[in-house]
Amino acid sequence: MAEAGEPLLPASEKEKGAKEAKDVSGGVLHSHLPLDVRKQWYAIALSKDLPKAKPGQVGAAAAAPMSTSLLGDPLVLWRDLEGKAFCVADKCPHRSAPLSLGKVNGDTGHMECIYHGWQIDGLSGRVVEIPAIMEDKTIPSNAKVRVYALYEQDGVVYVWAGDAEDAVGAASPPRDTSDSGMPLADSSSGFVMSAMCVDLPIDHALMVENLLDPAHIPFAHEGTIGSRKKIERLQMTVTKTTNGLRGSVKEGYYNGFEAPCNIILHTPPVPGKMDMYQYVACTPTAPGQMRMVYRAYRNFAKWAEKIPPIRRIFEDMSKKIIFQDYQLLLGQQLRLREGALPWNSTIQVDCLPLAYRRYWQRTYGKRSEGPWWRGWDGKLEVEDLDRLGSWDKEFDCNGCAVPKKPHHPQNVLEIPGAAGQPLRPAGPAPWWKLWAPPLAAALLAAILTRKATS
Repeated sequence: MAEAGEPLLPASEKEKGAKEAKDVSGGVLHSHLPLDVRKQWYAIALSKDLPKAKPGQVGAAAAAPMSTSLLGDPLVLWRDLEGKAFCVADKCPHRSAPLSLGKVNGDTGHMECIYHGWQIDGLSGRVVEIPAIMEDKTIPSNAKVRVYALYEQDGVVYVWAGDAEDAVGAASPPRDTSDSGMPLADSSSGFVMSAMCVDLPIDHALMVENLLDPAHIPFAHEGTIGSRKKIERLQMTVTKTTNGLRGSVKEGYYNGFEAPCNIILHTPPVPGKMDMYQYVACTPTAPGQMRMVYRAYRNFAKWAEKIPPIRRIFEDMSKKIIFQDYQLLLGQQLRLREGALPWNSTIQVDCLPLAYRRYWQRTYGKRSEGPWWRGWDGKLEVEDLDRLGSWDKEFDCNGCAVPKKPHHPQNVLEIPGAAGQPLRPAGPAPWWKLWAPPLAAALLAAILTRKATS
């Protein structure tokens, strides 16, 4: 497996190739980006997906918390009886059992461990209830878990990857805004939002590079948003933003990167009339795994959000587009694990994703010196880290005698969703799904034509 931080090109071409790669990437385009990616906010979930305590419900009937990871740190999230969200380390201070196997106690709103019923207060991280302790004894002072700073904004839950104390006084996560600075989630913006959250067994850097690459659209997304009839010669112009980079191959359209792992795509279907922004958080959960928190804002066909069948058509299309990327990135990741390099030859339009790769080398790619889980000394293989960072994501693979990870080749059609919804675009679609998209498109075209002529 290729070590992170090594040259992007084979050693035999190091001198010549590295010079060409540097020229293509713009050299120092990434120098202004933050290097401490632990001291950053990461989108970790959608607010609507975070489970809330069920009043009066305990044991099996109580609400189950959300389990995920961030930079290899296992996390558990939930809401108390008042709806306040909390995030703590997914490890009981008693016997290190995963707290996410437990429940949210419906009487107290605390996280209750499934092993011995110890209850953890989400605000302080301290154990506040031990059922088996004698009445004349006090709870041990070291019975506490690490608390992660959490921030909710515009329907998205963010977690601070570093020490919670460092989040005090830090700037809040930037809002999703239009080019004019208007918050897109505000009801007065004229935009509606579609959102979903999906776990993918893909290294987040590969997905970031993919989303910064406009040249793959006609080929990888043929049949959805791409067409070979629209192949063009592309030249990328890259500019710096306060906390990122922005590349454009066509006026009015751009692919943007905002540190540490966020993508902004401006893709207006009809410039000046129909506008669309896509905000994609490619949150690194563990090496080789990521959580995509996706938000799309549009100022057209807003009525579709109020009609569930039509809304599902948009959602299914988004999943199909993600799956098209997933298949090729899965194959690329397998090649990298066999020792291949993420970049070999490069052309001018590669300058934006290549600039990101060089930023990645200075941050996430530093291995034992990097931002990952503190228990990792840099010597473990990716497969070992899969087990450490996502023990709960194993499932039985058809045809295999042992549980396999989602990235197992036979499981490419089964992508577990963050809210328990698998992403399964394979297989024949029902007849109504085949006819619904063109009918919806025809209806939308008729409405727009009528408005234009009225």
